[in-house]
Amino acid sequence: MTLPGFDSRLDAFQQWQASPWGRLRYRVTEANLLRHLDSSPQRVLDVAGGNGLEAVRLAERGHEVTVLDPAGAMLSVAKERAEAVDVSDRLHVVQAGAEDAPELFGPDAFDVVLCHNLLQFVEDRRAVLGAIMAPLRQNGLLSVLALSVDTDPLRTAIRKLDPRKALADLDSGLSYVDLFDIELPACTAAETMGHLTELGFGLVMRYGVRCVCDYIVDDERKHDPSFFADLERLELALADRMPYLLTARFFHLVAQR
Repeated sequence: MTLPGFDSRLDAFQQWQASPWGRLRYRVTEANLLRHLDSSPQRVLDVAGGNGLEAVRLAERGHEVTVLDPAGAMLSVAKERAEAVDVSDRLHVVQAGAEDAPELFGPDAFDVVLCHNLLQFVEDRRAVLGAIMAPLRQNGLLSVLALSVDTDPLRTAIRKLDPRKALADLDSGLSYVDLFDIELPACTAAETMGHLTELGFGLVMRYGVRCVCDYIVDDERKHDPSFFADLERLELALADRMPYLLTARFFHLVAQR
């Protein structure tokens, strides 16, 4: 179900994760999630969790985390990452797609399911959400993060100074994916919230991730520790504030079954 190429682009993906904009994506998403995550040990399923960056951090907090991903090279890195910080006993990997979750795990197997940076890469988003909720217990939490198409026109106008392309982006129905330099059918928060409602979830909170970063040119300033620290504090403050969260690069939904 995921876009082909993650295994072959492992190095590029990890470079993106280590970049200022990559670090902000993970830092703000984690901060949002921790507002809702029980501090007692939770059973977490990280769908399309790749190389385990988020999963290992949760395991370090004492949670039992299973990474589900079709990319074998990614999962190998996840296991190495867990071993490096001595949480191998709380980090498990399963090589399969999101759609396989109902067959792989029994009902009530998890307290929390993460679906981060997956939906924009799949065709039938409702079906994927339905599959990954199958092993989630009643009253469990689902965290969904995806690229927001609403960002594209603004980024094009502000950073590329191309208002003509920005105007075309408004109605294109496509969203630009930086890592692969491609456009995919747009994934919207409204569409996703509609699917969640149909599947029996109630929205707990909507956040924005990277409300400001993507409107600032990616130059040496973002690599300056002092500037980055200021930017991170700002991003954390804006994540739950209207209207800023509406034009964030990623929408982040936390819902309860």
